[in-house]
Amino acid sequence: MTNLFEKSLLIGFSIFLLTIFSAILIPFLGELTKYSEKEMNELETYIDFLDEINEAVLYIIQNPEGSYLQDIQYPSNLNLTFFNTYIVSEFLIEGNIYSKTSSYNASFHNCFFHNLPPQTYLLNISYLLSNILVKFINLY
Repeated sequence: MTNLFEKSLLIGFSIFLLTIFSAILIPFLGELTKYSEKEMNELETYIDFLDEINEAVLYIIQNPEGSYLQDIQYPSNLNLTFFNTYIVSEFLIEGNIYSKTSSYNASFHNCFFHNLPPQTYLLNISYLLSNILVKFINLY
């Protein structure tokens, strides 16, 4: 009889502790989910921007006599470096530094865009002699 009574007390106490811990942890799980969604949205913004740069460069490689002009929203905390046949992009999300390097069959005029303020720019990409020239022109 006492063995059954002790088991029921242990089960009741375990359920009580589980209820208290879950009440404490559930609000933090919501915050972790919001943090993860915010980080994914920022990462998606950077990836979309870099994809647009990639499409513009590929367009110029295929059409060397043309030029590419497009309004583009430059994100914050992004550093772009164009040198030789590479584009190196580094961006900061929630204290973590991410880097992406792209390689092309054509060479770039060496330039870098570091610490540009996040705003709308006119992206101008064209061939200059034998190098691809990339410019971000301030619209405002």
